[in-house]
Amino acid sequence: MNRANAMRLALVASALVLATGCHQEEPLGVQVEPAGSLRVVTVLPRSLPLDTVARVEASATPARGAAVTAALSSSEAPLWQGVLRSLPSGAGTSVGARVLDATGAVLGQVDVPGVELLKHHDALVVLVPRATDSETARTAPVIDAVVGSRASVSPGAALKLRALAHAVDASEVLTYAWSATSGTFDDATAVDAEWTAPLRRGAVNLTLAVTSARGAVSTLRFSVDVELAGGGDLVHTASLNHAPVLTELGAQPVSQARVGIPVTLQAVGVDDDGDALTFAWTATCEGTFENAAAAATRFTPSAAPQAACDNCRLTLRASDGFGAHRERSLDLCVTNPLPPSIIGASQSETDVSAGRPVRLTAMAADPQGEPLTFAWTTNTGLLGNAVRERDSGSVDWVVLSCIPVDTPPTITLTVTNLSGLSATREFTVEWGDLLCGEFPSCAATLEDSRVTLAADCTTEQTVWIPDGYTFDGAGHVLTAVDPRGRRFRGAVLSSLGTTAHVRAVTVAARGLSELACDGGAARLRGILFEGASGSIVDSEVLDVNQKEGEGGCQEGVAIEVRNARDAETVTRVEVLRNRVARYQKAGISGTGRVELNVEDNQVDGGGPVPFIARNGIQFSDGATGRATGNRVTGNAYSGGETTGSGILVAGGAYYDMALCEDVVIFENTLVENDVGINLSQAEEDGGPLSVSTRLRVTRNTVAHDGPVVTNGYPYQAGISDLGGANLISQNHVSGPGYARETEPDVTFDVDVVAGAASRLEFLTPIRETGVGQCSEELVVQSQDTRGNLSALTAPSLVLEVAGTAAPGAVLYSDATCTQALATSGTGWALALEGPQQEATFYFRATQAGALTLTATGDGASGTQAHTVR
Repeated sequence: MNRANAMRLALVASALVLATGCHQEEPLGVQVEPAGSLRVVTVLPRSLPLDTVARVEASATPARGAAVTAALSSSEAPLWQGVLRSLPSGAGTSVGARVLDATGAVLGQVDVPGVELLKHHDALVVLVPRATDSETARTAPVIDAVVGSRASVSPGAALKLRALAHAVDASEVLTYAWSATSGTFDDATAVDAEWTAPLRRGAVNLTLAVTSARGAVSTLRFSVDVELAGGGDLVHTASLNHAPVLTELGAQPVSQARVGIPVTLQAVGVDDDGDALTFAWTATCEGTFENAAAAATRFTPSAAPQAACDNCRLTLRASDGFGAHRERSLDLCVTNPLPPSIIGASQSETDVSAGRPVRLTAMAADPQGEPLTFAWTTNTGLLGNAVRERDSGSVDWVVLSCIPVDTPPTITLTVTNLSGLSATREFTVEWGDLLCGEFPSCAATLEDSRVTLAADCTTEQTVWIPDGYTFDGAGHVLTAVDPRGRRFRGAVLSSLGTTAHVRAVTVAARGLSELACDGGAARLRGILFEGASGSIVDSEVLDVNQKEGEGGCQEGVAIEVRNARDAETVTRVEVLRNRVARYQKAGISGTGRVELNVEDNQVDGGGPVPFIARNGIQFSDGATGRATGNRVTGNAYSGGETTGSGILVAGGAYYDMALCEDVVIFENTLVENDVGINLSQAEEDGGPLSVSTRLRVTRNTVAHDGPVVTNGYPYQAGISDLGGANLISQNHVSGPGYARETEPDVTFDVDVVAGAASRLEFLTPIRETGVGQCSEELVVQSQDTRGNLSALTAPSLVLEVAGTAAPGAVLYSDATCTQALATSGTGWALALEGPQQEATFYFRATQAGALTLTATGDGASGTQAHTVR
């Protein structure tokens, strides 16, 4: 039965019902509102695993009514389609599709809201599912669907279309472009577009291209039938393609090219469909590509264009094999330049020796005006402190100790322009110093007025520190050895000039012979500062000795700071936190017009030896300064006629030396030395000085636990002073080696050459104390007329107070003012104690004003005025 006969049959049946006049109380079982339907076309992206797709299901959920689901059919792999029927017409239907494998797992899906269904007409939805488990970064816009008001349209009729798409980056703006093989669009760039069908019947292909702000394009093509009376069962065609994207494009060197020199080209192309891409390079200037079909290749210009830079455009075209392509370009500056020229050069010295830097300077010009680089190299020595100013450059060159045999020093400058062309200039110097033997000069770097060791180093001659430089050992070891057939002479590491600094280096000696005893500049030293101010910190000096550690020559000082006694200026050197051990003659020594701050060092003399008398820290021949917080041990001699000292201050006519004045020796620890602190300054006849040197020896800890006197002098003392009106106070001396009873007239705790006691001296400064507060400590000591420590016949003293603050004032024996001194007549009783003949006390006053303290005893007296506020 054809459609016309069926319609006539329906009309006859209707007439029969009317003719009989039957009355039906219940409504007929027919739908009053005509049903809508939906033609679904699903395009699977090539990025999905198409070979695992088993079925595709489409579903429609109306705003009212039940959802309808149907399996779609496929005549070719990427395309699945079908019709969903019995849906209410009107707006608000949600449409979706799921892509399933044989197990029912979802491979991809998409959902589209707000589809409107017309009465009696199929709507069209072209869906593009997205993979559910894909982690691949996308570059092109995502097209979710195109919704058409009808699946087919009559000739000349209008079809409403709506695009649903989004950008990978939500902030990116998309543009739309509609096109068709026939028919017209009212606005081909609108998201919601209206297409008017042609008057000719048949299938028409429509295309939606969506472009991101970065130029990435996604294209969806689908067919619409132009038919009379709505058409029949339609079969639609559809396809999806993402154009390739060139995410990277660059050249090395950056946009610069020279005729005949290859430029490396690098590009990265990606395709959201996973399509294999093909590439094609083209150039607007003369030249050849190493491989014009490769994303990464090289281009060699063969001629410089006449145009100004940028004068050569390179373009890369990437194609996906499905009709889509993308192009990107970069511009090169192709030149054919001339090399630079060095137009002037100079050097500060031509004849050089170790430790003396030479400053080299050059000027250059470039014909093209391109920027220039200056590169300095040398066949020996160190280069550093390079400076660039416009088209000139300079650098320092220095040798620290020696140069190799048959290696005349040469420094080469290479000036290079931006095009890679260069010019060179050689500088030569006349070397007038030592040549290297078995060991080369130390490997080091030179920069920012600092020499930094690059590795442990062995040297056969002195390593010099250039004037004003810091020698940074960087934790490495600098070891001195004898040259073959000769002996090492001089310092291992020495300053050269007026300023130097040393840090973080270990200076040592190994196997030095004692073929002869050297004097003057040839004497063995570990670190020597000669006429130079600066610092020696955080370093070690070990084994600076001869004859396997048994050398008897008066050399082998670990750290020595020297200056002429009549020098115009004082050299000031900080010697901090160093460790010295196994030295031959002395640990740390300051001689001449120097001011030395020796603090927190470890000085180990190694114990009694019979071949040399060692000193730990020494100030001599006019040196001054401070020795604080050091630990000095084991400077002892088992021979005769002399002793070793922990800290020695030596000067005066007896030694043909200048006097050392105002040296402060404070809070050091001195253990197992023959003499802990030895103030050995004397007149020409060896007697006490006639002038005051004002040395201050306070709060040191001096100990000698061995009862045996090791030296044959014989003499041991915790503190020994030949006399110079020096302050010796509050030191702690202990151990049988310094006890007077161990060997009378040989062992002493404190031994001072002085006259008879004649005065009492307050050793602590004037105090200013608050009312009712306990004062700081006050120390009083008995002295001779010149100020040397000397004992009274009777140690008992009486302290009296006077002044406006005296009423109610009390003297105490403790720092908290809880134990008052015993009274004695109108004052308080106090006794001088110990080898330093001193007493300590405190006061507290109840009213403000002046407070004068007077100490008297055994015919001597002393006064000091204080203030109470």
